[in-house]
Amino acid sequence: MYADDAAIFVKPDRNDLNNLALLLPSFGEVTGLRTNLLKTSVTPISYNEIDLEAILSGFPVLRSNLPFKYLGLPLMVRRLRKIDFQPLVEKATSKISGWQGRHLTQAGRVCLTKSVLSSQPVYLLTILEAPIEILEVINKLRKKFLWAGDSTLTGEKCKVNWTR
Repeated sequence: MYADDAAIFVKPDRNDLNNLALLLPSFGEVTGLRTNLLKTSVTPISYNEIDLEAILSGFPVLRSNLPFKYLGLPLMVRRLRKIDFQPLVEKATSKISGWQGRHLTQAGRVCLTKSVLSSQPVYLLTILEAPIEILEVINKLRKKFLWAGDSTLTGEKCKVNWTR
C-alpha cells in the first residue's frame, strides 16, 4: 500500500476472488476508504492453463497485462533496468524547467528542492532498488537547481560542500 493505492496479490482461485470481493466493501465500512472498481484492474502474473475469464466472471474490473505502470514506475516480472527509470529523470527535469525564470530566491529553491526534488529519490529507495546511476543523475539536477537556479553550475556558485 502507498497512500491511497494498493496492490493485492491473490491466488487465481474463484473462491479467493469471491472472498476478496466480500472483503473490499467490509474494509471500506471499517476505514471509510471505498474501492473504486472503475479504477481497479487485475493483472495476471505467470498464469498458464488457467481459465482466467471464468475465474474473473462476476468481478467487474479491468483486465491488464504486464508490464504496466504503478505509482509512476513500470511493473514487470524482470528486474528494472536504468532505461525504465528515465521517465523519473525527465519528470524532475520538467519540474525544474517550469520553475526556471521565476526569479526564485535561494530560500525558495531550497524549499522546492527539499519538498519536491528530494521526495522522488526517497520514493525510489523505499519502493524498489533504483540503480545508483539514476539517483546520481537526479542528485545532479537537484544540486544544479539549488545552487545555480537556471544557469550552469560551477564550483563558485556552491555555498557549502554538497555532502553537508
